[in-house]
This record gives sequence, C-alpha cells and structure tokens, in this order.
Amino acid sequence: MSGALQLVELYTRHLAINGDMGNTLVLTERARLAGIDVEVTRYNPGDELPEQVDLVTMGSGPSSALRAVADDVARIAGTVRGWVDSNVPFLAIGGGYQLSGTSITGLGAEPIEGLGVFDAVTDAAASRAVTACFVVDSDLGRLVGIENHGSVTALGAGERALGRAVTGRGNDGGGFEGARAHEAIGTHMHGPMLAMNPAVADHMLSVAAAAHGLEYVTNDAHARLDTLAAATRAHLDPSGAVARARGEA
Repeated sequence: MSGALQLVELYTRHLAINGDMGNTLVLTERARLAGIDVEVTRYNPGDELPEQVDLVTMGSGPSSALRAVADDVARIAGTVRGWVDSNVPFLAIGGGYQLSGTSITGLGAEPIEGLGVFDAVTDAAASRAVTACFVVDSDLGRLVGIENHGSVTALGAGERALGRAVTGRGNDGGGFEGARAHEAIGTHMHGPMLAMNPAVADHMLSVAAAAHGLEYVTNDAHARLDTLAAATRAHLDPSGAVARARGEA
C-alpha cells in the first residue's frame, strides 16, 4: 500500500466552475501540513479509475457539462457507490451533487441517471437561488458559503440531509440542505466549501488517514489557515445578522 493518500477528482475538465476544484487543493495542503502526502488523480470521461482510493471530490458545472459526462457517469456508478459503501470520504458540490443523486430532470427529454450515491432526484429547471451568505447547521458544525443554483432536489424518504438551511433555499426551500450517506457529502455550497469550512476537510482527512493506517493531526499552520477561513466567513455576514438570529451573538 502506498504511503500517500490517493485522491480522485472526478470530471476535472467539465465540473470546475465556481472554484470548487479548490476543495482538492484544500485537502492536499492540509494533509501536507500534517505530514501526509496526497497523490491526486484527475479523472475525465473514458479514463481508468485507480484501484486504491482514499478521498473523492467532484465540483460543479453547467447543464451542458452534466449532459456531456452522463454516459461516463453510468459507466463508473457502481465503482463509486462501492467506494462510498466502504466509507471513503466523498465530497460533491453543485452539479456534482446533482450527478451524485439518483437522477436529474429538466435538462432534456430524458432524465440523466446519476451515480446513485444519494437517494435524491433533482429538477434542474427551477428558478435560480442565489444566497451570498448561505448558512447550514450540520453535525459537522455551522457551515458557511455561497449558494447559486437553478434547481430543487428532493431526498428519498430514508435519506439524511447534510443539515438545516439557516439561510437560502437549500435542497428545495423546505429547510434542509444537501445529503449525507456514510462519509459522502453532497451540497450546493460553494466557497470553495472546504476553504470556508476547514472542519469538514479535517473530518474527511481524519477518516481517510485512519483507514490508511495514518494519523491526521493539525498544528499551528492549520490554525493560521483557520483564522483566514474565519475572517472570510465573517466577511459574508458582516452585520452578524445570522448569528443574532440564532442567538449566538
């Protein structure tokens, strides 16, 4: 077994808008600061997936990109679901979150079949939701980022949401955002999400490192990055209105 964690970034050429592939950079840099190497495989349609996988990221893209990768999604879906069932940390953002569900409608005559990581159906023909200070309370803490999507997502009866949307539409305006399955996270949150919410990155790295026989321990260098993240989160909500609304300030 290689001493480095193996990270697969899915559909780098197609799902790289909104800076969401920055989540890969956050994971690799925070791992490096903890003395752990990460080898990144940037996967595109038709490529072969590596045999060993410790972390997976997937960013966002326009509707044309979702259609462009649809056939390949069907090809690799079983493999990706196997990773998730084995508790490999997986992060899918925006369009990647939609592709990680059961299906996407509203992008053509026929639905696009997703990876099936989450029991979730997305209607991509909804009105656009843009939230400059998108806040979600989750069991990984309070998450802060930016929401920008023209879709509504319905979770299956037994599927767990990532958290409760304090602001913004979230999945469908009903108060919940994203999805969780094993160590997989799907969300509409941009930022990049992990740069704004380093606690999520640390959770993913801790799980991946432990499965690989390594220990992930943060240090002062991480704390300095966390200070920048906290300042950025505060910049999105300079008045503190969200915190006051929840009785935290």
